[in-house]
Amino acid sequence: MRVRLPPSDKIHQDNILTKLKPSDLGSSSPVIECMEGTREDVLTTIFEWVVNYKAANIFWLKGHPGVGKSAIATSLVEKLRDSEHLGSSFFFQREKSASMTLNNLWSTIAYDLARRYPEMGKYLIAVLEKDESLVTTANADKLFRELIQKPVTACKNIDEEKATVVVIDALDECGGLDSQQLNSRINLMRTLKAWSTLAKKYKLVVTSRVEPDIAHGLSTIEHESFEVLSGDSVQSKSSEDIERFLEYHLGQIAAQSHGALAPEWPGRQIITRLTQLAAGLFIWVDTVIRFLKRGEPQEQLNRVLGGTSTRGLAKLYSSILKASFMEPSDKVLEGFHGIVGAIILAKDPLPTSSLVHLCSMDHSTLSYIRSGLQSVLDSGEFLRFSHQSFVDFLIDPTQCPSAFCIDIQKQKREFTLACLRTMRTHLRFNICDVKSSYKRNTEIVNLDRRVKECIPHYVSYSAYYWVKHLKETGFDEEILGYVEYFMQNQFLFWLEVLSLTKRVSIATHMLLLLIRWLRDGKQSDNMAVDMKRFIATFSTVISQSMPHIYISALSLSPQNSAVYREYAKYYPQRIRFERAGYEEWPTIQKDLLGHKSAVSSVAFSPDGTRVVSASYDKTIQVWDPETAEMVAGPFEGHLDGVTSVEFSPNGTRIVSGSYDMKILVWDAGTAEIVAGPFEGHNDIVSSVGFSPDGTRVLSGSYDKTIRVWDAETAQMLAGPFVGHTKIVTSVAFSPDGTRIVSGSDDKTIRLWDAKTAEMVARPFEGHTQGVRSVAFSSDGKRVVSGSYDKTIRIWDVTDAKIVAGPFEGHAQVVSSVAFSPDGTRIASGSHDSTIRVWDAETAQMIARPFEGHTSWVRSVGFSPDGTRIVSGSQDNTIRVWDADIAELVPTPFEGHNKAISSVAFSPDGTCVVSGSHDTTIRMWDAETAQMLAKPFEGHTDAVISVSISPDGTQLVSGSRDTTVRVWDIKTGEIATGPVEENISTGGSTEFMPDGAHLVSGPDDMTDQMWDAEPAEMVAEPFEEHITPVEYLAFS
Repeated sequence: MRVRLPPSDKIHQDNILTKLKPSDLGSSSPVIECMEGTREDVLTTIFEWVVNYKAANIFWLKGHPGVGKSAIATSLVEKLRDSEHLGSSFFFQREKSASMTLNNLWSTIAYDLARRYPEMGKYLIAVLEKDESLVTTANADKLFRELIQKPVTACKNIDEEKATVVVIDALDECGGLDSQQLNSRINLMRTLKAWSTLAKKYKLVVTSRVEPDIAHGLSTIEHESFEVLSGDSVQSKSSEDIERFLEYHLGQIAAQSHGALAPEWPGRQIITRLTQLAAGLFIWVDTVIRFLKRGEPQEQLNRVLGGTSTRGLAKLYSSILKASFMEPSDKVLEGFHGIVGAIILAKDPLPTSSLVHLCSMDHSTLSYIRSGLQSVLDSGEFLRFSHQSFVDFLIDPTQCPSAFCIDIQKQKREFTLACLRTMRTHLRFNICDVKSSYKRNTEIVNLDRRVKECIPHYVSYSAYYWVKHLKETGFDEEILGYVEYFMQNQFLFWLEVLSLTKRVSIATHMLLLLIRWLRDGKQSDNMAVDMKRFIATFSTVISQSMPHIYISALSLSPQNSAVYREYAKYYPQRIRFERAGYEEWPTIQKDLLGHKSAVSSVAFSPDGTRVVSASYDKTIQVWDPETAEMVAGPFEGHLDGVTSVEFSPNGTRIVSGSYDMKILVWDAGTAEIVAGPFEGHNDIVSSVGFSPDGTRVLSGSYDKTIRVWDAETAQMLAGPFVGHTKIVTSVAFSPDGTRIVSGSDDKTIRLWDAKTAEMVARPFEGHTQGVRSVAFSSDGKRVVSGSYDKTIRIWDVTDAKIVAGPFEGHAQVVSSVAFSPDGTRIASGSHDSTIRVWDAETAQMIARPFEGHTSWVRSVGFSPDGTRIVSGSQDNTIRVWDADIAELVPTPFEGHNKAISSVAFSPDGTCVVSGSHDTTIRMWDAETAQMLAKPFEGHTDAVISVSISPDGTQLVSGSRDTTVRVWDIKTGEIATGPVEENISTGGSTEFMPDGAHLVSGPDDMTDQMWDAEPAEMVAEPFEEHITPVEYLAFS
């Protein structure tokens, strides 16, 4: 039974539970209830199921678009509320997919259940006080488990006599229109399966179209169902309900016509005809009624019936469009396509004011088009179509009249450009006119009001979603121009908007999408990659304080970074750090912590959004590499340490091998075993993998054999492959699935026919100790190997000859190797605790060692786009690294023939100047490492200090020849000096910020100030130092 809490306790509970962020949007139905007296058959069926505790606890109401599922769900919610059975409700809407997430769904339901049952509320309060981040987790299974499953199971005193019913409408609209939809629905179906394990009194009603993935998912879950039929199969009760609906609403229209229509209008025969045309589709009759109300009813009715020989929504929608836009002008049609395209493609519903700006349209044209679409639009400020079937009609050229048919690809391009143009026009420095940098965003007075006034909805929408729209648009030169302008001029302004609107967390994913778009178009992504690093390094401070985008983040960025070089010149008055900040971007992006023992194997999912890890703690875990959060698992089932894991090609399965001599195949989302154990090896399974088509599993073992298995049945298909004389350490399928490569402690690599188990080439011999890891290149023509002999080699598969290597540099065993997706790079992990990246052709290291692990690196792998490397280590951690950091290690600046003692950047970051013991000064291009001019010659001893003037026209040098010289950068000639008075044996020389004076810090423990032009000392020596002056800097 329910108890009433004291007021103080209730207030405390409410305050804590608001962390669940319940969604008012999801709780509210977008449609009205069914008309009284209709749909009684289906509502009665559902209520009989509600009180039947022996029935399955999930009920699926299904049907084609337009049969009235959402209206039935709305009526059901109200009837359940009246009978005190309602636990919660949630109505998915495709056009609000950006905010209607699985987190939103289950958080809302948990909140409602907690409010209904105080015992559950107390349980959830304890959970949220322990882990506030739970409500933002990307792990749908964890969210359901912690917010729904565990609380419901733990609360034993909840009223057992009354069923609690949750209603979820429109499962098919979960995830929106884009590629995210499939993943969202897969995750949703897993949580529904978890719901089916709850006690029978916890009832769940779901509604949806009969989509294949939903039907398949529910076929594996015990449930009851009711299908609302349409077309030739429509139930007689549905037709009766539609007829009753028509009689009522047509009667209202007649009554409101002030005698223009007869009371019995339009007559029994017409009502019967309309009922037949509706064919069970309530959306059809609802749309007809709307259409009749917005004009002269009889004339509108004639348009609906005129020439109608076929029934269905398409015919009706065509009639409405033609009647609403008779002989439309080119301007009207252009506006129609722009507005309708924007409504369809918007990630969140757009108000009229935003549509005017984004579509570059005057209010009168928008009002005219909105009026014409009144029959199919919901009323309200935000524009959305009343039913998804109208969207389906508009984008189908076989159904929609050509003049009105929406070219969805064209509109995607136009809407992307609209967002980019909006940002180009409206983003600016200090967009909200923040007066002080001393306060965090949360401390700024009236910030919410300022944000609303200074960042209109169309600007914030563009800032949040422009990359998502870009991702859906193919490469385009005009769009590229806007993207390049954004990267070069508006990146920091964009971060201002994200900071002030609390959306910095979306930036990294957006920039990853931008990088992929640029690469798909074969464009340089250097700037975008650097922007991603900027966010990864400074996201915390940017989230807390907008001004610190400039004060801290930009100032502390590496001076050779693209962001610094592009933007620092615009903010000369910012704080400058001479010996603070980063010299280079951090290579580590994320640490993934959770395993209790050594991590033996890691791999990216095919889409790069997840990482799987195996550990000697006997578990497997799946992670989000962006948030470092575990999103599935732990997978428990092996009886000993797990040695190897890999995703299936479609990302839905994971295969694992173990010290327990068994192989298992898992569901990548639910962590359930779906195949296996695969039994046959009589020693440790050291390595496993999937075939490229996902139908077979490959394994290598300490028993010296290799085997191929059916991934579904666990039956052996080929093998054992016999030939190695010691343990098999590593195996892999070729990209076409016809061959297998294996490495062994017997120092050899072998190539096998995947079907016959016969060797197809002589053993690859060359390593002086056991082979630890092997992998194919993406074209299948090369194999890379790593060995206990500390080297890496690349082999030609046709003749078993070494074509690159040995790659030397690791100080201990090379435990893991991987090709980059494009085959140009090799990543290697070693027992020396480092990861290295190599050029696959030259065998040269192209990045400094990635250091951070505190023990052996056991496994490495590239992300599918080649931008990241994942590593697993003996130190129990998984780390994600920036693979593109290699770009920060360019070709050496070669030219000096003795030691280099001093270097400095030009103010704009494009040039580097160096001084050397060879007595010369040289100027270099910071990007290419090419010398820009002949050496600056004049000093007679080592040059030990160099600096460039603030305007970039001169450089000053100090030398052990006891002189300071000022040089003209363009000519390489001495402009001032040499200055010899009171100069000792070097030290440091610097321009002052005004460029007119110099300061030198010689070894005589004084500082001296000089006029840069006449080379005269303009102040007495600064004599307080007690040791030689080595470095100078100005504030």
